[in-house]
Amino acid sequence: MKKLLIPLALITLSGCFGPAKFDSTDQSSIQSSTQAVIESLPEADRPEFKKAIMYYSIGGKEGFSNMLGAAFSGADKAISKETMIVANLADINGLTGQEILTKYRAQLEQNKIEAAERKAKLEEKQKQMIREMEEQTARRNKERENTRKVITLEKEAKKLLENNKFKEAIAKYEEMAKVDSGAEKSQEGIDKTIQAMNDFEEKLDYINKIELTEFTAKRIDTYSKKGVPAVRLSLKNNGERSLDKVKIVVYFKDKDDNVIYEEDYLPVLVSRYSFGNNKPLKPGYVREQEKGKYYTLDSALSNWKEGNASARIVDIEFSSNL
Repeated sequence: MKKLLIPLALITLSGCFGPAKFDSTDQSSIQSSTQAVIESLPEADRPEFKKAIMYYSIGGKEGFSNMLGAAFSGADKAISKETMIVANLADINGLTGQEILTKYRAQLEQNKIEAAERKAKLEEKQKQMIREMEEQTARRNKERENTRKVITLEKEAKKLLENNKFKEAIAKYEEMAKVDSGAEKSQEGIDKTIQAMNDFEEKLDYINKIELTEFTAKRIDTYSKKGVPAVRLSLKNNGERSLDKVKIVVYFKDKDDNVIYEEDYLPVLVSRYSFGNNKPLKPGYVREQEKGKYYTLDSALSNWKEGNASARIVDIEFSSNL
């Protein structure tokens, strides 16, 4: 009686005459089992199976990048590519062709899901970055606009303050307080305006203590011209404080008493830039022009009615040394 001899490879591949299974033990078994599994599959599934083998041989979706990393790091010198392929294919060892395809398809579907999730996260991150950039740009634009408003309001308030329009200046500073970043400057401005208003009121009260002891407005002849408009001014400090500055405005009028011209005079002015009598006007002291001396005008004032003029003290500065 003859014995029936069955090749060992056939037993391994067929698994007791069942569907051929993949064997990743070594390169030889990989090659032979791959061929056997391919032949056991329908013709339509074979191309996809070859892709599945290639997919798992490089280690799945991360395999290519891992192989590149190993190559650049020099790790492939210690581990051969053949050894890596055998290790990677262990994931499908013992599976039939259909089982490998099922696993491969499930893995590809999972890869798609993960890729979609990564794409969605990336898009959301990009959208978030765009939103943050837009918000940052909007904040910067708002800050610039607020800064512009604060600067404009501050200029307007200072101009009003220079003209002694204190209530209007305070209103501008209060408007500034409503602007972001303007509150601090607003309060500083209000404090300065209130102080200026108090100083101005103090000056107004003291101006009443300054006596205009002489005021003359007429035409005189000079060395080079005849009939030049001119004024003489003298004053006395009847108060208790010394003055570094006294400003007088003279208003020239026509025959109908209409003001046609005005000129500022500073009979008292303590400054390193001033000439002549550069001393403060002390309490009880007088400031008079020399006999025959006048302040003259460059303008001819042809419409001025000679002698028709008025003078008013409009500003003073107290001496720092009281």
